[in-house]
Amino acid sequence: MTKRARTLVGEIERDALDDSVPLSSVLRKCIALGGAVNSDQLREWAGKELRGYESEDEVPKYRIVGAPLKIDAFIGPRQITGQQISPNDLPAFAKKRIGEEVRLRMGVRELEDSANVKPEKAYVQLTPGGATDIARAIDQASGELFQKITALYWVVSKASIVGVLDQVRTTLTELVAELRVTVSDEESDPSSEAIGNALHVAVHGSPKARITLTTAQSHGKSIIKNADASPDDNDDGTFWTRNKKAAFVAGAVAVLAGVATVLRLFV
Repeated sequence: MTKRARTLVGEIERDALDDSVPLSSVLRKCIALGGAVNSDQLREWAGKELRGYESEDEVPKYRIVGAPLKIDAFIGPRQITGQQISPNDLPAFAKKRIGEEVRLRMGVRELEDSANVKPEKAYVQLTPGGATDIARAIDQASGELFQKITALYWVVSKASIVGVLDQVRTTLTELVAELRVTVSDEESDPSSEAIGNALHVAVHGSPKARITLTTAQSHGKSIIKNADASPDDNDDGTFWTRNKKAAFVAGAVAVLAGVATVLRLFV
């Protein structure tokens, strides 16, 4: 890699391994690295981790956590706090998007603040979008004249939030490790394709598309090798071929065994 890219990769690795360094600082260096090597994918991922994921964005699996759904309400003079409800109790228009899993879309700084607020509490409350309309619909469907839901929320364990932050830090470490494996030439920058592949492996854990860039890239041409391909990928020993052969052999053995049985009966 060039000095600039190599320095950034080294700093990202160092800071990702140091829990005292804020994740936001490490992610900003990822944006800088993405700019240095022209990787839109890296800039986009790091930017979303910093700013948060929009409602239309696909959220990485490590940001989805389990959380019970609860309500606060008044039923006549009686006050109810923290009553767990089932997603089946929700109106039809809300069941498809609200369950007992939460997609944590906030940026990492907001997640860090949520995990550290009110240390005496082991959880935080997150309100789903449209909670007021959902609560009103539940009240109307209940038939209880004096029922009034005042809050609808998920109860998210702070340990789950800390776990998400730890996954982001681990993803950064795996990104650097994957880059060091796939980009062997220290004199050339990783291509945007190599960065995208390394990011995909780090986020999704799928090494099947791993590529290795050799020295020829620095001279204007790329030699791409599938580092995880089996040496037999292109021969006739595919899954279907092997099973067809096995089935044929098994069938032939069965026929011969049947003939031998008949001969014994009539001899």
